[in-house]
Amino acid sequence: MSQVQFSRGRPRAWCFGALAGAATISISAPAAALTIIPKFDASITALSNAGAVEAAFNTVAADYDSVFSNAVNINVDVSWGSVAGKALPGGAIGASSDNLYGYFTLAQIKSDLAASSARNPADTALATAVKSIPATIATGPSKFVLPSAEAKALGLVSGASTSIDGYIGFGGTTSGYSFNPLSVAAGTYDFEAVAAHELAEVLGRMGGVDSTSPAWRSPFDLFRYSAPGVLDAGYNDAAYFSVNGGVTDLKAFNNSPSGGDRSDWLVKSGVHDVQDAFQNQGSRYTLSNVDLTALDVLGWGGGNAGDASLGNPTGQAFGLVLGPDAVPEPASWALLILGFFGLGSTLRSGAPQPRLRAARRA
Repeated sequence: MSQVQFSRGRPRAWCFGALAGAATISISAPAAALTIIPKFDASITALSNAGAVEAAFNTVAADYDSVFSNAVNINVDVSWGSVAGKALPGGAIGASSDNLYGYFTLAQIKSDLAASSARNPADTALATAVKSIPATIATGPSKFVLPSAEAKALGLVSGASTSIDGYIGFGGTTSGYSFNPLSVAAGTYDFEAVAAHELAEVLGRMGGVDSTSPAWRSPFDLFRYSAPGVLDAGYNDAAYFSVNGGVTDLKAFNNSPSGGDRSDWLVKSGVHDVQDAFQNQGSRYTLSNVDLTALDVLGWGGGNAGDASLGNPTGQAFGLVLGPDAVPEPASWALLILGFFGLGSTLRSGAPQPRLRAARRA
């Protein structure tokens, strides 16, 4: 059985969008809703099974649309064999490229999240989270970036913008995927789950802790703790996700010595969560309530199972069988880091800058 790991890369160019599920809990759709708009390029439409690929991706997008009330359009360019016009790293199965706005201060990010909370009273997870955000950061990076999709969710960018918000690419051959998450063949990856993991990161589930010397934080890093009241930015630290100042440990972040994205969950025996850092072919995974909480606290509003996750973080929100996402080549990381930091601008006065995530077999 092949094991893969989820990770993300550094800046690339333009913006993002969404989620997936074979079975969902009973939640009423919000009155106004997120709309993820995939734009399949010729590399997808020319596939012999293009219909299956597009239908599976649309299923994933529709699941996220159904639980978040932000009336914004997230435009995603979807391709096969490349991402944002660039070849996927060797051995890659999936990759995404997103825009980042920055830099911001802690006070700006806190104000933006508080304003979003006021507009979305049903998002009780965000209301709790805003109260716990500290006034200052004692250690680690003090500047912040915002993924473009989250900037739309927070009302900082027009939700009606038709610009591409992000890029997602899939690698390998289509025969290496199963497009029905209820029947994933041995030796194949669940396509919907690959899309789900990538799209969650595109919506803002990404952090700056991707090396031993992180240069910036994202809003998601405001909920990364090593102890009550202690925000964490250590690559190898035993950190956990908390929305109440570190008092309640909802889920451990990945700190595996094998690598993997530090904003994914730490793999634990007997637990198969969509956002785990490492997954296996053919294994069945689920999207948990706390996975929705992670997006709720980023400004994705609406009443959903994530709001109750303090009491039941491991409860199933969606049923999925999850596929792969892996690490980029070290040389690619360095190249992309240079590409981003040479282009810094701010949301209030400039255009978004890019960030790339890539997936490769472990």
